[in-house]
Amino acid sequence: MNENNVVKESVLLTRSTIRRVFWLIWSLLMVAGLVLILARTLALLGYEGQILNKVSPTPTIALVGGMQLGQTFVAPRAGLERIDVLMYGYRRHNSQPVTFHLRKQAADQDEVTLTFSAGQVKGWRWQSFHFPPLADSAGQAYYFFFESSASTPDDALTLGGTEGDVYPNGTAAINGHPAAADAAFRTYYSNVSLAEKLSTLAVRITDNKPFIWGDVRFYAVLSVAYVLILFLICIRIVKLAQRE
Repeated sequence: MNENNVVKESVLLTRSTIRRVFWLIWSLLMVAGLVLILARTLALLGYEGQILNKVSPTPTIALVGGMQLGQTFVAPRAGLERIDVLMYGYRRHNSQPVTFHLRKQAADQDEVTLTFSAGQVKGWRWQSFHFPPLADSAGQAYYFFFESSASTPDDALTLGGTEGDVYPNGTAAINGHPAAADAAFRTYYSNVSLAEKLSTLAVRITDNKPFIWGDVRFYAVLSVAYVLILFLICIRIVKLAQRE
């Protein structure tokens, strides 16, 4: 009888330990997830550009033959070092090389030329282009465009974006000519402080928003509330683990 009680107590102790370890691991995963989200968010802060995408891609506007698709923009600060462009691969496997060009708007020579495989883009994808920081980019008007002379209508990419001129500092371009549209793109800069990133974010999320949605304090309160709720959830999990 005593041996049976010992066995039962041992089993209960083992189960209790497993539950506590489970809740501990669950809490750590929640914290790790929050850290990853914050790290990712901070990495994306401070970009400039136009991120709306309302285009329904058609085969007639694609990077085939001599077609060039691009966008003009003005860099607001020095140190331009990365451009992300929303591209579409028509949910198929494309195979031809595509070339990205970046030049000052009035220039004939590229500041940056990068080539990548169209196979990297399946469906919608933000394609990133990194290059050494351009020290004199502040206030400069730039033009980036893509071309892929080897691509065919069944093996080609196109760009995302929106019809109409929603981006005030540039416009989409087809074969070098302005179009009544804007590509979806993001530009990033070196040596941007966290304060500058947060300031840029505040302007971006409140611009042209009505009522409280145009007040940055509303989003600050939401952020604090979100963190507080996560903190309370973690405390609750710890208490449950202690009860076990």
